[in-house]
This record gives sequence, structure tokens and C-alpha cells, in this order.
Amino acid sequence: MTQIKEKENIVDVIVLLMIILLIAGTVIISVIFFSLVNILSFISGGLISILNFIWLKRLIRKLLSAGKFTKRSGAEWGIKILIIFGLITLLILKTKINILIFVSGLSILPFAVILQSFFGYFKTIGGR
Repeated sequence: MTQIKEKENIVDVIVLLMIILLIAGTVIISVIFFSLVNILSFISGGLISILNFIWLKRLIRKLLSAGKFTKRSGAEWGIKILIIFGLITLLILKTKINILIFVSGLSILPFAVILQSFFGYFKTIGGR
């Protein structure tokens, strides 16, 4: 049970890092491009990424506590995928977002995982 708590703490750190990267990326985009469309493109991609990650955490926690994969959990996974796909599709087709900056906002998760890995690595080297 303590391993699950440790993993949940790691996931919480990753979500926090994603939020920090979203804010930092927004500042960088606003300084470099200085366009509201570009800023909103990055923010919308980052928010969808954070929403997806938090939703995934909740679904996995529910799945682990139940101990088995039920039809209801399968339906929740399907609904999650359809909603995220629908959001991305609507944003791309119905708004004037910058696709490249939107995708860079969607890809903040790998950067957060890499940062968290470095923190964990240096934490173990320090003997803590």
C-alpha cells in the first residue's frame, strides 16, 4: 500500500511540474510570438494534457482499488478517449489555433516526466 502512495506522490509531482511548464511555456510563447492566438493555442494544448493526465490517474486508481477491469471501467476509458479526441478535433477544426504551438502544449507531459526523473535521480544521489 505504501508503494501505491509513493506512486501517487510521483504522479502529483508530475502534475505540478506540468502546470509549472504550462506557465513557463506560456510566458515564453508570449515573449517570443506575442500573439493571443499563439498563447491560447499553447494554453489549450497544455490544459488538455493536464486534464488527460489527471483523468488517467483517477481511472487507474479506481481500477486498482476494484482489482478488476469491469464493463463500467471500460466505458469510462472509452468516454475519456472520445472526449479528449473530440476536444482536440473541435479546437483544430473550429478555431484559428496555431497547430504547432498547440501540439507543443499537448507535449508538456514528457518534459514533466523527464524533470521528475532528474529530481528523483539527484535525490537518491544526495542520500535522502
